[in-house]
Amino acid sequence: MSHSNREKTIDVAIVEDNRRYLDELALLLGNTTSLRIVGQFTSGVEAVETITRLNPDVTLIDIELPDISGVEVIKQVSSRGCPTEFLVLTVYDDDAHLFSALQAGAVGYIVKGSTSLTEIETAIHEVIDGGAPMSRVIAKRVLETFKSATPNARKTKFDELTKRELQILEYIRLGYSTKKVGEELEISYETVRTHLKNIYQKLHVHTLVEAMLLYNQR
Repeated sequence: MSHSNREKTIDVAIVEDNRRYLDELALLLGNTTSLRIVGQFTSGVEAVETITRLNPDVTLIDIELPDISGVEVIKQVSSRGCPTEFLVLTVYDDDAHLFSALQAGAVGYIVKGSTSLTEIETAIHEVIDGGAPMSRVIAKRVLETFKSATPNARKTKFDELTKRELQILEYIRLGYSTKKVGEELEISYETVRTHLKNIYQKLHVHTLVEAMLLYNQR
């Protein structure tokens, strides 16, 4: 089965203060047929200005930057209405960094060192396909946090969802990709993405992983 969005070149920006790692990553990812590196930044302020102008499909971002944090970059770019999806790539695997990045709007969180280049490339594609890539250690922690959430709060959140939004969540629970959901419901991929963003807002979550955890526990 071919993904129509796999045929399109994905524009990627990288925000990373380690110049050597940045150059290496940009070179290796840029050599793949499906990705095009459109911006490389070592500081947050410069990244905010240019990313807002470039609108890349995905931005790989580190948390610790010399001026403003990666979390602050995500907040500022998102508040300007820029549609880029943020994928955190960092050495930090602690709760404080993780949850502040997810709350700011990052869609995925990958820990450096335990991740190969192929896995980074796959994660970028996953983001485009509407997924929420996370290193195993991170996904486990997100899961544990949501397990301790109160069931009553969850129930009322789901009451706010429309019939169509619940329908989309049910298809995803059955293993359908975002693209396949669109085909089944005869709506565009972009419309499904818009519905998902509305779902995240109503459930007060930031990723598909979190939304599905709540949906499965409702």
